[in-house]
Amino acid sequence: MTRPTDEGTPPLLPPPRRRRDSLPEVEQASSELDRAMVIAEVMDYVIKVSKQTPLVLPRPRVWIPLLTFFFFFFTIYSYSARPEWIWGPRVDPDAIAATHDADMRFAMFLLAQQILDYRREMGTVPTSLAQIGAKIDDVTYVRMSDTSFSLRYEAPHPIILYSTESMDAFLRNALDVVTAKPLPGVGR
Repeated sequence: MTRPTDEGTPPLLPPPRRRRDSLPEVEQASSELDRAMVIAEVMDYVIKVSKQTPLVLPRPRVWIPLLTFFFFFFTIYSYSARPEWIWGPRVDPDAIAATHDADMRFAMFLLAQQILDYRREMGTVPTSLAQIGAKIDDVTYVRMSDTSFSLRYEAPHPIILYSTESMDAFLRNALDVVTAKPLPGVGR
């Protein structure tokens, strides 16, 4: 068997030499046009597949400093003007002092009436206010005898009611003050 010679065929090229990173040499690599077309196809695919998301910038939080300034000025207004719708009605300390004495005298008078009612029923005054079930803060009860007692309100100017004295003299003008129209600046 003889081999025919290949005279009309181009000689076979040796296999391409491999570089260390196992890529073909530059002569065997694709042309610039082929590479550009592959890159263009990849980019088209990426553009088609990827979602377009709008650029979102963080909104400035303008409302935080605005509210801070609003409440700051509102607090300054509130403390300087002291409006009644925030702080309540204004009370005149002199008016309170003027009615306090009359209020206490009238309250002590009513308590004395309960003690006198107890004396009419039982024949003697109670040993303590707990027996009649009545009490006024800061008023002390002292039994002086079986038929007499005293009530004392401790204050800068103490008020003392003796059961042996006239109730009209003790009350003074308390009934008029208590039943009168409220004084300006006093919430009744």
